[in-house]
Amino acid sequence: MAGKRKRKQRLDIVYPHCAGIDVGSEEHWVAVRPDAAEESVRRFGGFSDELRGLADWLEGLGVRQVAMEATGVYWIPLYEVLDARGFEVHLVNARATRQVTGRKSDVLDCQWIWQLMAHGLLRSAFRPADGVCTLRSLVRQRSTKVQDQSRCIAHMQKALTQMNVQLDRVVSDLTGKTGLSILRRVVAGERDPKALAQLRDRRLRADEETVARSLEGNWRREHLFALGQALAQFDFLGAQIKECDAAIAESLERLPAVGTGDVEMSKVMKSPHRSAQQQTALHRALYSMLGVDLTRIPTIAIDTALVLASEIGADLRRFPSSEQFCAWLGLAPPTRISGGKPLPGRAPTVFNRAGQALRQAAVNARRSESFIGASHRARLARMDKSSAVKATAHQLARWIYALLTKGQAYVERGIGAFELERRDRQLQALQRKAAKLGAAVLLPA
Repeated sequence: MAGKRKRKQRLDIVYPHCAGIDVGSEEHWVAVRPDAAEESVRRFGGFSDELRGLADWLEGLGVRQVAMEATGVYWIPLYEVLDARGFEVHLVNARATRQVTGRKSDVLDCQWIWQLMAHGLLRSAFRPADGVCTLRSLVRQRSTKVQDQSRCIAHMQKALTQMNVQLDRVVSDLTGKTGLSILRRVVAGERDPKALAQLRDRRLRADEETVARSLEGNWRREHLFALGQALAQFDFLGAQIKECDAAIAESLERLPAVGTGDVEMSKVMKSPHRSAQQQTALHRALYSMLGVDLTRIPTIAIDTALVLASEIGADLRRFPSSEQFCAWLGLAPPTRISGGKPLPGRAPTVFNRAGQALRQAAVNARRSESFIGASHRARLARMDKSSAVKATAHQLARWIYALLTKGQAYVERGIGAFELERRDRQLQALQRKAAKLGAAVLLPA
């Protein structure tokens, strides 16, 4: 009625006993509801005893949920302390907690995070179980070492090019058997091209005379020094990669076994760091962890399966549907649409290691004689390469979600099944067009 005050609509309190933390490198600001303590905002340092004191303070106030921003790597020690104490820790994206313009401070940040969390306006990021996190750290460490080793190969190639030693023109892989044997002998002091050419492997297509001609160059001291250091670093990183593989195998053994029984590897690919026996052992460990064999899917190699297992684990209950799972991977279609039209500007960049691994697997599907390979080639015929890769990776993600949630084995349908589905779709499209024109399509009996 006129003259009466309308009641102000307020948001409901979803988490009455929660806290918001503004994470920093040296200090953390914590906010709770004003009536929970005399001092509702407190500062804690970054030392371990202060982190334990922070947990004791929250525990004494009866706090159950804690929200914090994913600030660099500074949140990890605090997250582990709170998670070990039994708190329900929500790690949120900084984009969701952007403060109002002109009111930026640590005190206001933690209070704003608490307020958003209390009303249930924050969504926590996906973080797998603690054992999977250990495996994930080891796999990421190994990936870093492999990237560093590839830089060493580039440095060796640069030194050879500066000396006009064109070994890369006669060998396909500079770090193969022939290439490494010659490089080690050069670093040891050998300069005779004919003597170096005798180290060629018999499987090399280039003959000994051609290899000798490629090894004639200017053996300058500074370039040889750079070559020796790059080769030494390459060997050192190779030893560290083997240590990472051993730690990964040990971490996989500690995880609870989901899959039972023995499983055979569908494909054994060449690996510069693992033998066929090591790949088989890793394959069995991944099957035991996940309960399904992801390498049965074409273009999913053992390294891709390892990245997926370390990034997502075997438990996908955090993702109620495959659409949400694909959105977390960064493979879902864009949703920046308003009024039926795409919004201008670029969408926020999402870097997901599991999604990147599936994109690489999608690129490899171009030459695959399988259902996924035929699907990818059909997409390449009607759309640009990046869109086709993303769509194929999206298809792989849906398959992986179905395998992990249902526990069923992958069954390859082949190119013939794809051609039949494609024919049916084309017939249905023709029937729809004919119906719009008042005609009909007669199919042969």
